[in-house]
Amino acid sequence: MPFPPLARVTRVEFENFKAFEKYSLSLEQVNIVVGPNNAGKSTVLSAFRALDAALRATRSNAPSRISFDGVTTVGYRIPENSLPIALENVHTNYWSKASKITFTLNNRGKLELIFPADGGCVLTPALDGHVVTTAAEFKRRFPLSLTVVPVLGPVEHNEIRREKATVISGLGTHRASHHFRNYWHYFPDGFAEFAKLIRTTWPGMEVLPPEIDSGSGQLQMFCQEDRLTRELFWVGFGFQIWCQLLTHLSRSKASSLVIVDEPETYLHPDVQRQMLGIVRDLDCDILLATHSSEIMSDADPTEIIVIDKRRQAGDRLRDVGGVQRALDAIGSAQNITLTSLARSRRVLFVEGVDDFRLLRRFARRLGLQELASGAGIVPLPSGGFGS
Repeated sequence: MPFPPLARVTRVEFENFKAFEKYSLSLEQVNIVVGPNNAGKSTVLSAFRALDAALRATRSNAPSRISFDGVTTVGYRIPENSLPIALENVHTNYWSKASKITFTLNNRGKLELIFPADGGCVLTPALDGHVVTTAAEFKRRFPLSLTVVPVLGPVEHNEIRREKATVISGLGTHRASHHFRNYWHYFPDGFAEFAKLIRTTWPGMEVLPPEIDSGSGQLQMFCQEDRLTRELFWVGFGFQIWCQLLTHLSRSKASSLVIVDEPETYLHPDVQRQMLGIVRDLDCDILLATHSSEIMSDADPTEIIVIDKRRQAGDRLRDVGGVQRALDAIGSAQNITLTSLARSRRVLFVEGVDDFRLLRRFARRLGLQELASGAGIVPLPSGGFGS
């Protein structure tokens, strides 16, 4: 029996969860989440991390009848030690009522993560009111797969070989940076494509497959730059982060959604802009939280969602003016229009911003990728004949 196509998350709703008393977010292919500190960006990403952990904990099990807070339903109890969030502060302002996150899929299915008032975590699946009762049915009706890219740091100096299960369990956590060489040791099939992408995006640098040092038994990964060979630890932090980021993106081919948290750390502005082009080419949706003015200025306005926990929904931007307001909100002094124009030196006058969006849709259908992405062109709305 053929596997169903992967489902997409189209909407997420929060109720009494961390920073959000009541909040919602609509998702499209590219979703760049921005906002000042303490606006709620981390709350959004923590919800998807919790969903990823819940899905991994339930895939091989059938749902069962469970009761909590006086309600009986069919679902899964998620072990607390498998969740990447602390349950002590899940409830908004420590209110003594259940917290709930509802993920709506494009196949009309819904997954609810519920944190009962008396503690714990429950996942309940439903599709058009139909109650899912078996593990096979859950897999078939909810073909959802997430890739969580953690906040990345420098690689280990002396990385010993770990068990494969340990490497897999740490992929979406801070431990991923400590297991980087191990990952390519156990999953070498995609290394050639990864190395090619490194050569393309970081000119003059070549990365070689990991190897085991016969003396110490440690894993080593060497890089060649201008005919000089060095171990990865002795290359700059920026390159180490870039290698890890591309590794996580390379493993997202079988995912519905990739979640990335502040990937700009240690990365040069030019590399940050390259990353945006790479994630656009992924065959899945992307949810990316950032403070980077470079990423924001290079993004299409409609790809950016401003998060503000004082409101009830994420605000997806419409035009360059909205991006400028978002930059102002995070404390950037950058003039988005002048910066983009100085970089591209190409301007397209349109009557309104919706016209440029329409032109890009035609370009996408015609295979004109540069125009379709909006990269390298600054649209300036004229406001019509009267102006």
